[in-house]
Amino acid sequence: MKIFVKKLVALSLIVSSLFACQDSTTEDIELFEAQTSLNKEEVLSMVETMIITYPVSAITNTSATTTINSDYDLEDYAATTNKPQLTFPFEITIDGEAITVNDMKQLKELIRGARGRKKPEFVFPVSVELGDGSTQEVDDKEALRAYLDGLDEGVKPVFVFPLSLLVNGKTIEVSDENELKAIMGKPAKGRRPHLIFPLSVVLEDTSTQEIANEEEFKAYLDTLADGVKPVFVFPISVEKNGETIVINSQEEFDALIKKPKKGKRPEFVFPISVTLDDGSTKAIANVEELKAYHESLGKGVRPTYVFPLSIIKNRETIVINSQEELDALCGK
Repeated sequence: MKIFVKKLVALSLIVSSLFACQDSTTEDIELFEAQTSLNKEEVLSMVETMIITYPVSAITNTSATTTINSDYDLEDYAATTNKPQLTFPFEITIDGEAITVNDMKQLKELIRGARGRKKPEFVFPVSVELGDGSTQEVDDKEALRAYLDGLDEGVKPVFVFPLSLLVNGKTIEVSDENELKAIMGKPAKGRRPHLIFPLSVVLEDTSTQEIANEEEFKAYLDTLADGVKPVFVFPISVEKNGETIVINSQEEFDALIKKPKKGKRPEFVFPISVTLDDGSTKAIANVEELKAYHESLGKGVRPTYVFPLSIIKNRETIVINSQEELDALCGK
């Protein structure tokens, strides 16, 4: 009996030792992860308090490298990454002081030290200029995100000056882009990912058509009524922040690309005329004849209109004098 008790005590000590070692190992891992990665709250604190000089590289959940081009990208990265890790070095500015961040320890110290501060921000509403020369009022940060989602990746927003910024609790008027950049750093740019060609689309008759490049895609959009979304054959691939992403369904596409390019066929005031391959012209009396004309064009060929012509936009009749004016008005 005594021998049994001694063995039982010894076994208990061994088991306890194993659990103690396991707990110690778990604590060591958690400490290591805390020292080598950020949490979501720390990343959002960076966005609120620091002017970050983009682009910045980061590590995804799959250990791939992605490029962060704006505060909005950084917020999205924090929301979808378990253990955010940024690649060093990179530059930040806090209260007008430029700092090179060389490692995670330094970054965490800067995050703690900057808590409670606010970096310069827009006083909304602000106005931006659209491709057709008109302006759009942006009411808040989320509306600005939506505007950038509608610009191709890398395209700079065009702000209407003067505008106002809130800097250290004071409102400052900014007169031009150089002043804006001096205070806020490089502005966030367009966020809409680039389609990777070739890809295929579904036509109205349910047949499919392969699109080889951007110009053919523009020609396809010409055949769709204004605001109609293209119908892709999945999977397709897009490039976002230097990373190629495979999209397998319309739901995935809608989740990733908030503002896809849509049909750009304007609402014409008929009749209009088009120029044929032999140089002659043909009158187009209505939408059905226009569709038939589009179908007669070779793959990737855009229609050749005879100007001037008129279109209806926002219930207003507008006279268009050239293809350049038409492209600008339709957002091409």
